[in-house]
Amino acid sequence: RITVHAPAEVPYLIMGWKAPHLDPKRIDDWEPYALEVLASILAGGENSRLQKHLVRGRELASSADADYSAFSLHDGLFVIDAVPADGTDMSTLEQALLEQVARLKREPVAGEELERIKAGVVASEIYQRDSVQHQAIVLGMLAALGYPPQLMDDYADRIRAVTAEQVQAVARKYLVDRHRTVATLAPEPIDPAHPPSHFSGELR
Repeated sequence: RITVHAPAEVPYLIMGWKAPHLDPKRIDDWEPYALEVLASILAGGENSRLQKHLVRGRELASSADADYSAFSLHDGLFVIDAVPADGTDMSTLEQALLEQVARLKREPVAGEELERIKAGVVASEIYQRDSVQHQAIVLGMLAALGYPPQLMDDYADRIRAVTAEQVQAVARKYLVDRHRTVATLAPEPIDPAHPPSHFSGELR
């Protein structure tokens, strides 16, 4: 656990769990696909759980997100991050996020919700394929990481095949306290003459 004190406008919380990547030698492994569906259940659009329960419902966060990528050279992270709403302290926000994780471990996702989420993930991927540039980027990424090119065509079917039991299983296996790292940003006053630069990139 780490707290960073730095010039910023708002506080920020990020939690990461060690998570596996899709091994090019084991492309039939269902766990990475279940983790991608899990991330979308938490933060895949306006009807996702973090939006519904923390941003709009209890109004504990002004924004909340979850992220995971199956495709990388090495094992990576399953990440949840949020900006607290005015009047919400960091411990309350962290506990609320962990409650949503605990719910996924405790209760299998309902069939209707799961099918809606999977349809959204698949639709997003298919929509992006309308761009020849996107197809080229994906094929290049797959080749660079050692994946077979047909994985681009197989992706939708592998997402559709994910079950509620598999989502619950990866939540229980990987989103555990001993593998969780927490970082918070504690804002300090901003010097107008030297405003902070924006971060862009990917945490690993």
